[in-house]
Amino acid sequence: MKKIMLLSCFLAVCFTGFAQAAEQGKFGADRHVAKGVPCAACHGEKNEISAPDINQCTKCHNPDELVEKTKNVKPQNPHTSPHYSNQLECTLCHVQHAEPENYCAQCHNFDFKVK
Repeated sequence: MKKIMLLSCFLAVCFTGFAQAAEQGKFGADRHVAKGVPCAACHGEKNEISAPDINQCTKCHNPDELVEKTKNVKPQNPHTSPHYSNQLECTLCHVQHAEPENYCAQCHNFDFKVK
């Protein structure tokens, strides 16, 4: 009984902290949770997908729609390129559980603000 009570308290503290982070929307995963997207949508029902790839992301996010949405970003649309077209792994920029990164800036001087 004592272990169950302790576990319940621990989970409540974790959930409260996670809910507060989700409200702030600091990371991509937090924004997903704030919109009601469960962890299983990206990681599978049994958390079998440790690092979702583009195939998992495109179940909800259409690459062609992303290209259209960001078509006016200068100097280069971040969702299409001569290197990858619209098939660059999403998590190279949209890290989800950490600060987003500008993958293109490793070689180019593109000043994209990644969300």
